[in-house]
Amino acid sequence: MRKLLLSTALMLGLCAPAFAQQVVPNAISGNECWNAGQGPGGPSTGFMCAFMMRNGSAFATFSGSGAFTTQMTNLQSVLFWVGTAPTTWTITTPANPFDGEIIQVATDTTLTSLVTVTPNTGQSMHTTFSAQTIALTTSVEFEYQLSSTTWFRIR
Repeated sequence: MRKLLLSTALMLGLCAPAFAQQVVPNAISGNECWNAGQGPGGPSTGFMCAFMMRNGSAFATFSGSGAFTTQMTNLQSVLFWVGTAPTTWTITTPANPFDGEIIQVATDTTLTSLVTVTPNTGQSMHTTFSAQTIALTTSVEFEYQLSSTTWFRIR
């Protein structure tokens, strides 16, 4: 009987690690990315990052003088101008935006009649945003509707 109890305890001791739960953090920083494949054995199409899934910010800052042109990528959702105003700032929307994507243009200085947001090829703007003013510490936001391939100003 002792031998049976000892062997049972030994087996349970050896199997216990298999039943232990792994400790997993329950918070994410927003910088985590996952491979977005096309099913089992399908080709990888790129990466989906946490900030994209929650339409968070990939914050990009710009500064300098003169005329600036910015081509947005899908990894940028906030463009922020810092310091002395440029002579002009032309921003082109991302080439392949997702449905509901929000972009934001902000500044810590007043950009008087300087900012133009241009839709990328095959896209349109619901309301033209050309040579507009963005006041100190304010922003403008646009949301993309995939079904109409249109950017709508939401703020």
